[in-house]
Amino acid sequence: MNKKSIGIVGATGQVGIGVVETLLKNNQYQLLLGCRKIDKLIGKYGEESETMQYKVVDVFDEVNIISFCDSCDVVINAVGPSSIVLDRVAKACMFTNTHYIDVSGDKTMKEAIEEALAKHDSSISLAISAGVYPGLTEMFLSFLLQKNKESIDHVSCYFAGKGNFSEAGAYDIVSSLEKDEGHGMAYYCNGDIKKLTSGIGSQIILPSPFNQVYALPIISKEFMRCLEVFDITNAYFYNTFATQKMLTDFIMIKAMQQFKTHEEKRASANRLIETYTTQDESQGFIIYVTWGVDSKKRTSWLQSNANWNYCSGVVAACVAMQMLEMDLTQEKGCYFAQSIVDMEELFNQLLRTGYISISG
Repeated sequence: MNKKSIGIVGATGQVGIGVVETLLKNNQYQLLLGCRKIDKLIGKYGEESETMQYKVVDVFDEVNIISFCDSCDVVINAVGPSSIVLDRVAKACMFTNTHYIDVSGDKTMKEAIEEALAKHDSSISLAISAGVYPGLTEMFLSFLLQKNKESIDHVSCYFAGKGNFSEAGAYDIVSSLEKDEGHGMAYYCNGDIKKLTSGIGSQIILPSPFNQVYALPIISKEFMRCLEVFDITNAYFYNTFATQKMLTDFIMIKAMQQFKTHEEKRASANRLIETYTTQDESQGFIIYVTWGVDSKKRTSWLQSNANWNYCSGVVAACVAMQMLEMDLTQEKGCYFAQSIVDMEELFNQLLRTGYISISG
């Protein structure tokens, strides 16, 4: 039986490396690795093999990216910024009838994909938000709520990360501020989104090594979808910052609207990168969840000591492996990854990689 083929666009970036190394350990798939220079692929992974081939790929060259996708059963896009790449790889997959996965959940990208789908008679499944945040943040919450059999009064979810931003990641964060993605400074109360008038930047103590962090509430579409599925009417999601300065810089970029041009976005992205650069070289992230059952507080958290960009690739690889084993005929269209995968199987896969642990 022929091995199914997975293409990875951007195979030498942090996310792409996470994808490739996870799939290589599985050893069940034919891999097609793409980036702008073959030398970079050889330098990272060695020479081509029977099950791992290389190809020059440029996401801004329509003919080239279609040629790349044409021989694959599924393509994972690990190239950013997603606010610039948009639907270019996804449209190539529609043309070649190839399933598509993206670690990003960028609003403009999703809208572009859905607009392209409306113009194409395509039978493929597209899974976006298949990384750590957004993605694993909502998948972990779904995993916990799925296992819970009691009535839930409220949910609070915190995300904290250690390590530096990538240029593409910082650019996408600034772009999301311009597009006002999600609902910033907001929470979910009695089924409605409400603006928070106080408590912004409140401190919380998370498990070591994250310790004291500063919390900024935001309600994303991925988080909202999770709440809808499990009929949760009271909830908070917090992105967190290691220092008050990090939080202040983030809020100031938004308040001063320093993102109206490409140059302003790059300058603001560099400001975030500089602010996040510390002497602490440790990596990792935590997704910390509390929920109330009959006025009793329950707590559980997922933790990793690996770079969260790398782990976004690990998550995307696990999503791809699941999708290749699924009957996707009823899943045509664009979905958040959390709406496609089997949560129990996903977390069994992730735990087997050794990159995450679950406590509580």
